[in-house]
Amino acid sequence: MQNLYMTHYYYPGTDPWQNIMNLPEAEAFRVAEELAGAHPGTQSFGRFADFSNYYPLRKKADQFVRDRFMSLSGKPELEHPYCFCLGESEYLESWFSNGEKLVLGLAGIPDDQVSFTYGDSCALIGKGKEPKVMTKSMLLSEIAACGSYEAFLNKVREECTYVEVQLWMRPKYRYCLLDLDGTLTDPGIGITNSVMHALGKYDLKVKDRSELYFFIGPPLADSFRKYFDRFGIGAGQEEQAVAFYREYFKDKGIFENEVYEGIPEVLQALKEKGVKVALATSKPYEFAVRILEHFHLRQYFDYLGAATMDGRISRKADVISELLKEIGVGDRAEILMVGDRNQDVDGAKANSLHSAGVLWGYGSEEELQTAGADYVLSKPADLAGLF
Repeated sequence: MQNLYMTHYYYPGTDPWQNIMNLPEAEAFRVAEELAGAHPGTQSFGRFADFSNYYPLRKKADQFVRDRFMSLSGKPELEHPYCFCLGESEYLESWFSNGEKLVLGLAGIPDDQVSFTYGDSCALIGKGKEPKVMTKSMLLSEIAACGSYEAFLNKVREECTYVEVQLWMRPKYRYCLLDLDGTLTDPGIGITNSVMHALGKYDLKVKDRSELYFFIGPPLADSFRKYFDRFGIGAGQEEQAVAFYREYFKDKGIFENEVYEGIPEVLQALKEKGVKVALATSKPYEFAVRILEHFHLRQYFDYLGAATMDGRISRKADVISELLKEIGVGDRAEILMVGDRNQDVDGAKANSLHSAGVLWGYGSEEELQTAGADYVLSKPADLAGLF
């Protein structure tokens, strides 16, 4: 269950959290006409070109699934759900040319806010069939009965194209904890230049700086320790290597860096929504503040959580723990940790927080899903939709 996830595919430039069925009827028809006109001939918007038929059918299908889910002890917060598919679907992905996707882990979704059907519930209702509605526990039982998730998917494909997931709530958090490197800024050049400066002291060279990208995110001492193990360099050298690293980083490497496109805009959007924004980075506090100030991002942060220069606090879990003491929030369900690496997800879990992994940094989708991120986001703009 830990690594099961669901995916929502959507057209570039649209908001995955805008459900046309949750609009007043007149507004829904107006928006449908605009979308159909803006994307003529696009398979994903074909339903809007035939909205007079689609709308009542969608209402009927949503009501059927909602009623059946409630009879199974579901407590849906919405009248109409956000529709996802279990795992991924090449069929649905093909609907959207160069589309985006929003990935949510199932483990973090309350059991009474998510239901499942074999196949598209609206299509089934349109054919006069009643979809089989399942709760999360029912789905897990079906997976267990097949012996494995892969065997379950193979069985599903014999019956339908995909398993539809209905999300009956919209996630809402009040506090956003943000990683720095690989999330707010791309530090690749500065960090690798600083690492190469340090490695030069040990007569070590790399052919390509990409070999050093694993230094981005984790505490430096840990990364140097792992790197030195390859070359038989004695234990205890990592602290000196960090000092060599900082010789270059403190004046040059720190600003060999750039803000990811869309980050200032999403930070502004979070502030306008009244979200409390905090930094949670394994970079030492002094460096982190200088970077935020240099790129004019400091104004967006209510709290600053960072490592200490002496290494006393360096791991993400410890940074978050200290930060939470300062924030003093009683309900941790109101807090979302956002970062690009598995350390961010692990740090959130260690402090009983939900987490969002981002794909514009240095972690892969596989890394983030394996770590158990509750959300995997394709672009910065998607972040604001969670608040």
